[in-house]
Amino acid sequence: MGQYWKLINIDQRQSIYWGKLGEVILCPSPTRLIRLPAMPHKPKPYDRSIERWHSKESRDLGALNLPFDVLSLIFEAIDRENIVDAAYLALTNTFLRAIGQKRLYDELLSYYAPWYLERIICVGDYLQGDDLPPDILKEDEEESLSGDMSDTDSDDDSKYGCPSRLYRAADAEVNDSYTRELWRKQFTTATKGKLSKAERRELEDLIRADFSWDGRQETEWIACNWTRAEYVRTGGVARLTGSDIDGPWTSADPGLGHVLLTQICWSSDDSTSVDYRGPLHRGRWAGHYIAITTMDQLTENVRFADKGNWVDITEEAVAQVLEIWQVMDPRVLAPHLRLKGDVSDSTPDSTDEDDRVQSEQKAADKGALTGGEVSGDREE
Repeated sequence: MGQYWKLINIDQRQSIYWGKLGEVILCPSPTRLIRLPAMPHKPKPYDRSIERWHSKESRDLGALNLPFDVLSLIFEAIDRENIVDAAYLALTNTFLRAIGQKRLYDELLSYYAPWYLERIICVGDYLQGDDLPPDILKEDEEESLSGDMSDTDSDDDSKYGCPSRLYRAADAEVNDSYTRELWRKQFTTATKGKLSKAERRELEDLIRADFSWDGRQETEWIACNWTRAEYVRTGGVARLTGSDIDGPWTSADPGLGHVLLTQICWSSDDSTSVDYRGPLHRGRWAGHYIAITTMDQLTENVRFADKGNWVDITEEAVAQVLEIWQVMDPRVLAPHLRLKGDVSDSTPDSTDEDDRVQSEQKAADKGALTGGEVSGDREE
């Protein structure tokens, strides 16, 4: 029958059931692997032109004409249940907006990026409980997450007897799409019919999660393995399909989430339902601390900068995905990356000479994936 796979957040004991790997890897589902650990941009200082209704003078604050630190404390005192009030207050004055947008951003993060910099692994149910990636568990987790469940603890069997504790420990399903919608809905519901068009545009800017990209290489979105100080660039992934880049997303699959999935799978059995000869079931990033952020954060964010030198493994990771898609779904690949003679290619069937050239082409493809520029700087 083949084994079934579950995406697990070890830190939060949350999971997403994905079924057979060969089915999920070719569908859009892995794009969730972008949303879950992707940290939206921090809000930029508010310096846009001011609407006529929107005062920019601190003297117009009246009783709230207070020092910056005091105003910050006022916003911080607004709890989650009343976060809409923070938005109302921020909309009244440019000076207050500059302070209030930080409070709203801090609250937004509890709805977005729920798996940011946490240990993520995609586990097959043929996993033997003691066959885990090295050093992924903390000392106080060993008893509850390593080893196999006993007969009394489990009422179902896996290929190796009782299922692993890790596979069964994370039974809480994560519903990230619901939480994102909940964030927006609380504002739209509370403010319906109460704001002008200009105010509503301001509100949208205040509560929007910003995953945009300005097209510069130093701000390119990347998938990071904090544990190993490695990363994969979205631009390198986009070259697989020749697609545009939209923040951490690409306009066609496979995208960054698909590449990330190939790096975090783990099982004791190599049955993956994927036509790939490599050790897909022993992912080098399995169980490690994962984040999706931008290149500049590797030096500007202390948590990343303290790791020292980061290594770009885009070429290696994307080459693995290329090999999988060349066999399983070559139609979505950029034409020059399809194997010669493939039915999705317009070239004639290969000759003996073509077969020889084809093996050389596969090696050359790896280099082609990391060269050149990819257009596209759209914002979400």
